[in-house]
Amino acid sequence: MARNKASGKKKTAAAPKNAGASGLFVKYRDELTALARNIPFQDVVIPEFRDRKWEPVSVRQPRTYARPDAGMQAIGRFLIERGMVDLLQPEDTLHLFEEIHWSVHHIRKLSRKRFKNAKEVHQALREAYALISRIEAAEEEIFIANRRLVARCVRPYFWIGQIWLADFLQEGSKALSNAIRKFDFARGTPFYAYAQRAIQNRLRNYFRDHVRTGALGIQPSREMVLIRSAHEDWMALHKTEPPAQTLSNLTEIPVERIEKLLPLVRQWMRVPQQPLSLDERMGESRSDLHQFIEDETLDSAETLAQRSEIWAAVEQLPQRSKEIMHLRFFEGFTLQEAGDKLGLTRARIKQIQDEALKKLRHLLKHGGKLP
Repeated sequence: MARNKASGKKKTAAAPKNAGASGLFVKYRDELTALARNIPFQDVVIPEFRDRKWEPVSVRQPRTYARPDAGMQAIGRFLIERGMVDLLQPEDTLHLFEEIHWSVHHIRKLSRKRFKNAKEVHQALREAYALISRIEAAEEEIFIANRRLVARCVRPYFWIGQIWLADFLQEGSKALSNAIRKFDFARGTPFYAYAQRAIQNRLRNYFRDHVRTGALGIQPSREMVLIRSAHEDWMALHKTEPPAQTLSNLTEIPVERIEKLLPLVRQWMRVPQQPLSLDERMGESRSDLHQFIEDETLDSAETLAQRSEIWAAVEQLPQRSKEIMHLRFFEGFTLQEAGDKLGLTRARIKQIQDEALKKLRHLLKHGGKLP
């Protein structure tokens, strides 16, 4: 009996240990699977990745840091954030993308591997996190080195002002990050061309959406104001688009500058005006906008409703009474003119009119019911 009890104690003591190891195994395996599933890069594989001895080159440039001053504009702050590096050579850019996708390939390969125990899964998980660090570092290198491209694509929108320029830089940064994650380096397309197209498309869509909503604030330059004024004056006189040389003669701005600014002026001319509240105060007076634009010649809603009710009651009168009411009160005929039109005397028209008015009062008083 003692031996059986002892053996039973040994079995119950070993059970929690096995259960804990099994729980860790499942936990590490699920974490590794989720890590591989949530990587935001597509799976691009080149023949070198299948060679176990091959490993990509890690390109890391030294960074120079600068402290922004109070007078620095948004574009300057954007270019010095997180440090400054030199432009990447094409082969360096290729090495960075190879490092990213080689790491992605190995993480997904580890997630499909069969493991014997929790220790092996934990070791694979640690290796996967090390590869994630390499992916983030390589992605950061590409982003920092290509921020000048974002600034170049945002340059055509400098005229909108510094407040909105920060939002355009943010949209350009998002486009650059998406371009890094979606770029297929194995196709041979230069990343610079691919990213430039992606950033320009996103900025163009962002500008168009805000123009449609009227939310975009405009701060045009002096040259743009002159070009727009000359353009509108020419269109008013000639009804045709003025040539660049003509605008140059009218504004004394070089033709090359006119050709560069004219697309921006056309964008500015398509921007809708900011909406105004009717309760907005006008200057230093206590009057609001509603009092300045109110049309006092229009009838109020209450008056229109009463008039509609009256004419609805008129439609219930006999045909002759209805005709006389329309002639007298709708078309403005006199008693004599209404009599001449209907072939009746002036007195008879007055008699029918009085009877019709009496019936109308009864209809309006008793909710549309004739006596």
